[in-house]
Amino acid sequence: MRIEICSRTEAAALIEAAQAPTSVLSITSTDEADAVLPCNPNVETILRLRLNDLTEAYDEEGIPYGRPLPALSDLSGLKAFVSGLRSECLIVHCWEGVSRSAAVAAAICEARGFRDTLRTRQRFSPNPLIYSLACRALGIAEGDLCYAFDPNDPFRLVKQVR
Repeated sequence: MRIEICSRTEAAALIEAAQAPTSVLSITSTDEADAVLPCNPNVETILRLRLNDLTEAYDEEGIPYGRPLPALSDLSGLKAFVSGLRSECLIVHCWEGVSRSAAVAAAICEARGFRDTLRTRQRFSPNPLIYSLACRALGIAEGDLCYAFDPNDPFRLVKQVR
């Protein structure tokens, strides 16, 4: 399966263009509405998660962000969703496609034994708290969050061995 890490805008374009069975994992913040996604009969399943892109409750000056930190309960349904995946493509998106979506996609790839192709169209920086929670939600040990771009394919991510 191909796992596409992308922004909300890119996700809409990928969903519209999907010609093969596709699943979507849509991540929004707790204070925003669900992403409006195009209809396509090739989209088999959609899971919507609400996660704020935070790793700490307070900023550097000790001022609270005023939004809840991601919690394990925010990822309810993830394990069942992943175990039921039969699509050729999984689109994982958040607002920018850099942090939350990359963290959840990395955990999914690990849970599935690294047999998937992980792709992104931009620089990424997985949120370590969300990655840890996603690993726990999927019932796997947290691995090293160490992915890099494949030198032969500028959009493909590969797990780095430390």
